[in-house]
Amino acid sequence: MLKRFFEQLSKEMGLAKPLVSNEEGSYSLFLESDLEISLRENAESGITLFTVVAPLPAGKNEEYMLMLMTANLLGRETGGCALGLDKAGKNVTLTTFLSEELNYKQFHEALESFANYTDSWREETTEFIQGATA
Repeated sequence: MLKRFFEQLSKEMGLAKPLVSNEEGSYSLFLESDLEISLRENAESGITLFTVVAPLPAGKNEEYMLMLMTANLLGRETGGCALGLDKAGKNVTLTTFLSEELNYKQFHEALESFANYTDSWREETTEFIQGATA
């Protein structure tokens, strides 16, 4: 399913060759020089989207983590995605899971929404850092 979606997405983006998966079956989509979204089929035959939003801000971690937890509450400020930390605890991540029953249009809309929430949380993090240093 994901391979078909990436073939169609590659055509829409005007790429000469379709995007291909790595050895682990993940696809990396670079939407900006610093925005990489990783996509892979998960065990439930759905699709997992993952990206690093920003480095965890230094200082005032409790306040920042509370902001992330509040945003995750009911998914209202994350569009149903989940904010978290990477394994090392140094980067803020955004993850979502898409149903196996998606058609391409729904996939494309979900991917666009995911990228928009990533941008939004990058801005929130920048504003938090600026407010913490002011």
